[in-house]
Amino acid sequence: MIPNNILRVSLWVVCLFSLTANVIVIAGRTKSKIPGIREKFTTTVSKIQNTFLINLAIADCLMGVYLSGIGIADAAFGKDYFLSALGWRSGKACKGIGFIGFSANVASILILTFVSVERFCTIVFPFGKDLFRSKLTAIICVATWVTSCAISLASIILSEFVTDLFGFSDVCLGLPINSVPEMSNFHIFEKRVSLFEGVYATRRDYTDVKSLQWVYSQIVYIYFSGTCVLIITFCYIAIFISTIRFKIQSGRRGSNKDEIKMALRIFVIVGTDLLCWLPVIITGILSNAGYEISTDVYAWFAIFVLPINSAFNPLIYTLPAIKRKKKNEPSFVAQ
Repeated sequence: MIPNNILRVSLWVVCLFSLTANVIVIAGRTKSKIPGIREKFTTTVSKIQNTFLINLAIADCLMGVYLSGIGIADAAFGKDYFLSALGWRSGKACKGIGFIGFSANVASILILTFVSVERFCTIVFPFGKDLFRSKLTAIICVATWVTSCAISLASIILSEFVTDLFGFSDVCLGLPINSVPEMSNFHIFEKRVSLFEGVYATRRDYTDVKSLQWVYSQIVYIYFSGTCVLIITFCYIAIFISTIRFKIQSGRRGSNKDEIKMALRIFVIVGTDLLCWLPVIITGILSNAGYEISTDVYAWFAIFVLPINSAFNPLIYTLPAIKRKKKNEPSFVAQ
């Protein structure tokens, strides 16, 4: 399932860090009675941003749950995984773990998009603060989770009608990676080894799998996620330009050091989103163009690429807010 020990260790490191960091954020941003935590996080935080970031932390925490599920399954199967590979990919456990991971990814990128749009409206437009109210924010968050679960559930429903919808993904994510031959009406024979029943082959027809899998994966991972990343990038670039322009017009232009700090913050926010989604998008495009992609890429993406946001979001959106609160500094990013 997990090709090597480096990936196994990395999986648990990312998993534990993501779970720990996001649980702390959730505890700090909700009405927790843990001494000293809530005061550090929520004293100067707007209700709107707080609602968004609590939901973001929940989504990122679910990504840690997904990684722990993959890690536990890998440890349970051990070196004999190849004997149960077919059963695992089509089993309820894999579908359940995939549902959690898929939902977490979609919810995270959607909430990040709304956070960016909210910051954009608040900073760029004079009356932008009136656009997002507590009730609207709550509706957006509920709609985000409904949409994320619906998109993830669609993959589960499709897998009931299409054999091996996830291709050869042992990590239960239907990434847009070509693991099925291009041939029309091509039949694959997969051998399963059993100590008691001998060696036998099962005939599998992949005629319609590729089209369904690719349409679904491309819509979600390339077009949908790509659009969200473009919106996030546009919003923060516009925020940077608007802030610099305002300082120049008001005659309050600060030092170059302040502008560099702002640019670095924007670079980190946009950069982590690009690191998370751009490799998936590029790989999907290359695969669609006919380039052969190793199925081991699934494991690398599941451990190092897709969880990047879930691990770094607490550091990007919450830790700086604590530091600024101590210095009484304003923030153009989510507090």
